[in-house]
Amino acid sequence: MKTMLTGSFYVSLMFIAFGSHAASVIFEEADVISSRAVYESVAVETPERSCWVEQVPVSYRSDHGVGLVVGGVVGGALGHAVGHRKRNKQVGALVGSVLGATVGNAIAKNRRHGHDYESRQRCETVRTVRHEERLLGYDVEYEYNGALHHVRMQSNPGERIKLRVSHVPVV
Repeated sequence: MKTMLTGSFYVSLMFIAFGSHAASVIFEEADVISSRAVYESVAVETPERSCWVEQVPVSYRSDHGVGLVVGGVVGGALGHAVGHRKRNKQVGALVGSVLGATVGNAIAKNRRHGHDYESRQRCETVRTVRHEERLLGYDVEYEYNGALHHVRMQSNPGERIKLRVSHVPVV
């Protein structure tokens, strides 16, 4: 024969089972023998951007093709003037303009080449490392029932420390 048990019956069984093993808790105080702050050294890295302005040499050329054009025209005119016949004058003008353009361009480049200075900003990131002490807690030594005990706490307990004492029966 099957019997149905309700949910409240199971809850009652749980309390009975765990109730027999439940601990009684009381609060007491103990005398603090010593309390010492504990620190750790931590490296903290901070990036810092450093910028400055420096003068940088810059090359320039002020020739805008003028030497090439003038040399070509002058060379073409000389080549045309040297030739005696019509065909020679045409070939002379052509060869003279190519040679004149090449020579004029080279002279212009050599003559107008120079240096100037320009201000430019330079930046770099420098990492600065500093060490700082961080509080880990307090190592506390206290006496309870004639025995010395040690514990690390987040704050300094002062002259007395509060204890939670529980009694659990051995089954």
